[in-house]
Amino acid sequence: MPDDFDSRALELYAAQRAAVPAYDAWCAFELGRRGEATGTVAEVRTWRYVPALPIAAYKTLDVFEAAAPVAAEWHSSGTTSTDRSTHRLGALDDYDAAIDEGVRAALVPDVAAGDREPLECVQLQPSAADAPHSSLTYMYDRIRTGPWCMDASAFVDADYRVQAEAAWEALRARAREEAPVLVLATSFALAMLLDAAEDGGWDALHLPHGSRVVDTGGYKGRTRELTRDELLARVEHWLGVPPAWCENEYGMSELSSQAWLGTVAAAAGHPLTLPAPGARWTPSTLRVRVVDPETLAEVADGDRGLLVFHDLANTWSCAAVRSEDLGIRRGDGFELVGRAPGATLKGCSLQLEEVAP
Repeated sequence: MPDDFDSRALELYAAQRAAVPAYDAWCAFELGRRGEATGTVAEVRTWRYVPALPIAAYKTLDVFEAAAPVAAEWHSSGTTSTDRSTHRLGALDDYDAAIDEGVRAALVPDVAAGDREPLECVQLQPSAADAPHSSLTYMYDRIRTGPWCMDASAFVDADYRVQAEAAWEALRARAREEAPVLVLATSFALAMLLDAAEDGGWDALHLPHGSRVVDTGGYKGRTRELTRDELLARVEHWLGVPPAWCENEYGMSELSSQAWLGTVAAAAGHPLTLPAPGARWTPSTLRVRVVDPETLAEVADGDRGLLVFHDLANTWSCAAVRSEDLGIRRGDGFELVGRAPGATLKGCSLQLEEVAP
């Protein structure tokens, strides 16, 4: 990616307005609402001013360059077909590069630097064969089978059932071999594994120093809620991995780049340069604004608002995406708060209906 983020963002903005009718219609609508009479590309002179498409559009509109081939199609993890997003990609080069940049920096910086041998990798998420439309599966498979890891298999089936006994035995074997492990998980799958260990009366493990756990997301209403601190306390008790070696990845199926806490990088002796204390680290392809839900103006440092992402790796769809998550502005970065209340978002769907081609 070019070093000049603003220049690349404006080039991509013009190209996507020309190639994606749904996005072009939204831009004309939003610029008109701002008081820009013509709603043309020329009226936008910085990435911060590029109209961001509400993420709900991926549920109802075709946000994709129509003439392009489809190399991958990601679906969000909604509970029904009507509340799931669809994000198509015409090629995976930019997507892969964004993943690799984040993983090298935030998850395996010591391996990437040659300080440590590749890690044994246990995956608590289906493999791509079982979940071909999951962007998280694609990322996890890329990590597990890539140069930073030795593949110790995936232990969640196509119905998202955790194969707890097999996963525990794989982890127990690595503990006996004193082989550091990378556990790739969702918060839900990790909680289910630890529940099985507790319910089954299994002996707690102590994974070797340098082992690390990465979790993503919440529980989506499928089991009791735990705070992340509570989950990490259980990870330390049952797996012997302290919170300093536990990373959290933030991403969405509608984005191609991810944001990271930076805990593992610091523990491994390769600390990340964060935008501000408390902010997440993002790769060079991703920048974030925190905006007032009503005015869409950026909030002051330390204030809360909706997260708006500008992802240069979203080459084939829409680079500027207004999420449904809340964050606190930390300098030019953000601290994740969680899902926005429905009332905060109620205007988005009506606005999308007005501009649907």
